[in-house]
Amino acid sequence: MKIMVTGIGGVGGYLASVLCANYHDVTLIARRKRKESLITNGLVTHSDFFGEHTAHPTVTDDPASAGLQDIIFVCVKNYSLEAALTAALPCIGEETIVVPVLNGFTYHDEAARLMKKGKIVDSAIYITSSYEEDYSIRQEGKFARIYIGSDDKDAVQKVYDVLNHPGLTCCKAENIQVEIWRKFILNCAYNVLTAYYMTSIGGALSQPHGKEEFKALLQEAYNVGKAAGVPLPDDVVEDQYQRIVKSDDMDATSSLKRDLAAGHQSELDSFSGALIRLAKQCGVPVPVSEKCYAALKQRT
Repeated sequence: MKIMVTGIGGVGGYLASVLCANYHDVTLIARRKRKESLITNGLVTHSDFFGEHTAHPTVTDDPASAGLQDIIFVCVKNYSLEAALTAALPCIGEETIVVPVLNGFTYHDEAARLMKKGKIVDSAIYITSSYEEDYSIRQEGKFARIYIGSDDKDAVQKVYDVLNHPGLTCCKAENIQVEIWRKFILNCAYNVLTAYYMTSIGGALSQPHGKEEFKALLQEAYNVGKAAGVPLPDDVVEDQYQRIVKSDDMDATSSLKRDLAAGHQSELDSFSGALIRLAKQCGVPVPVSEKCYAALKQRT
C-alpha cells in the first residue's frame, strides 16, 4: 500500500502521524522549512487522543518522484487545492483513490475537474489540531473523527481500512453530503463569529448579541443547504447550537480567526463567500452572514 499525504499542517500532519504508525510506505509532500524540519526531526506529534509519536517517513517536495500511489490524502486549504492536486497528478493512476480533506462543499467539483484519472472519496473531519513553530503537530481534545463517502463502495472500504486505527475514528457516511454540510454549517457560524469578534468562542458568545448571531449564522447556512437539495435532518441547527453553547472548551478559537489575526490568507471565501453565492442562486436571504462577510473582507 503506497500512501501519500500532501499538506502537512495541523490536519494533514495528524493524519500522516496515524498512517505512519500503521504503514511503512508513506510519503509526505512538504516544501522549504517544513520539509527540512520533517527530514531532520521527523514528524513529531503531541496528541491528547493519540499520544506522543515521532515518525520518519519519506519527505519530498516533488510528488512525481514518489511514483503512482494507492491513496492520496490532500489536506490543504481550499485556495491551495489546485496547486497541490496538479503537482500530484503524475501519482494518480486509474485505481488511485484521492481523499480531499478540506473544508467547505466546493472541493469535490474542483478535484474532479483537475483529475484525469483516479477516484474521489469525499470526507469531513472533526479535529482540533495545528502545527507549532517547530512544525510539530499539536492535537487537543479526546477525539479525532473523519467521515468518508462515495458512490464507489469498494473505494470507501479501502479508505476506511487504511484510516480506522487507534488515534482516528473513521465512519462510513450513509450520505457524505449531509456530513460535509453539517460541518460546513458549523464552520459558517463558529469560524465566522470567532473571526468577526477576533476572540474565542466563549468571547464571541458573550457579546451582547453573540448567541443570537451564532444561531442565526447556523440557521442561514442550514436554510441554504436545504434549498440546494441537501437532505439535512431537522435538528441540525439546534443540535449544533446546544453542543457549542454547553461546551467545556470556551477558550477555543478557529482557524479562520487565527489566520486573519496573523495576516495569513484565509478560508473566508470558502465559508461565508461560498455560502452567500449559493444563497443568491437559491434565493435564500442570509443577512447575518452577509454582515459578517463584509466586515471580515475589509480586514483581508
